Amino acid sequence: MIRRFWTLACLLFEYVSVRRDARVRFLKAQLTILRHRLPGNRIILRPEDRAELLRIGSELDHDVKDLLGVASPQTYHRWMRLVSAGRPPRSVGRPRLHTTIRELILRLSKENLQWGFRRIAGELAKLHLRVGRSTIRRILLEKGLVPPPTRRSGLPFETPWRKFLRLHMNTLVACDFFVKKVISPLGVRLAYGLFFIHLGSRKVFLCPVTYHPDERWVRQQARNVQVWLQDQGIEARFLLRDRDTKFTASFDELFRGVGTRIVTTPVPAPNANSFAETWVGNLKRECLDYFICFSLGHLDHIASSFTVFYNQHRPHQGLGNKTLPTASEGHDPPIVAGEVGRVRCQRFLGGLLRHYYREAA
Repeated sequence: MIRRFWTLACLLFEYVSVRRDARVRFLKAQLTILRHRLPGNRIILRPEDRAELLRIGSELDHDVKDLLGVASPQTYHRWMRLVSAGRPPRSVGRPRLHTTIRELILRLSKENLQWGFRRIAGELAKLHLRVGRSTIRRILLEKGLVPPPTRRSGLPFETPWRKFLRLHMNTLVACDFFVKKVISPLGVRLAYGLFFIHLGSRKVFLCPVTYHPDERWVRQQARNVQVWLQDQGIEARFLLRDRDTKFTASFDELFRGVGTRIVTTPVPAPNANSFAETWVGNLKRECLDYFICFSLGHLDHIASSFTVFYNQHRPHQGLGNKTLPTASEGHDPPIVAGEVGRVRCQRFLGGLLRHYYREAA
């Protein structure tokens, strides 16, 4: 009688064990399916999740090697060692950005639709807030705010021309013309502007615009920029320009007279004068394309306001997203998280150009 009872008990226990193992396999199969559906195929556990797993695992003497589905056995044993050492589990990943920083990123994107991830990162660097471009990208994509695509240019190797520019950055000044249509009482006229940019510091000198860039006008602008270079303490050993006929022989002679060598770009090769071409592109995309000019004074005010903004407040991606006055100086220790405080906005040209700064405490 006793033998029959034990036989029946063993059969019942085996039946229950088989069903229990099937339930465990069924739950693990669902966990595997859900895990493969997650981005990156990784489950990030919170500290309280790990503590709960360790509590249940202690009931099994931590013999859970064949049951783990959200972490590896090595990770589980590492959790055990941390608990034994009295070290509470910490959150995985980087510290989460403070809500005020996230709101500031969204504000910059909404108020400046043409800004990309790097441009927003540069504006935050001015505020001494170090936020990575990938973080900014993730925050904007979560809200459906996708900046316009940016162009990627450049060759994977250094050409002799690029090497020349790199070696003579601090003593090389580039110049070029830009044009803008002006609606005047006499009809639509074409206005010309001339500017000079120092490649090392990215500082720009803008000449007054004119309808007639003749030899006399060009010579006068050459004299003006030489005075500006002396005031800025810039040694211009090379002047880079294209082969525009408005650059007359007398224009070149004024620079040669002070020891500046004229370097002309190949024909046609706008990339050879890429710094000047980039500045013209920024001027048009960020400023001139939004305005209809009605006089030379109107155009001169717009271009001058952009130049002031560019020289003083705009972060430059080629200089580590720093503004020009602080390009060679160290910044205060960056703030990764915490309260941002009140952020003010200084507007140029009716709010088209914006400079953000933190209000003094």
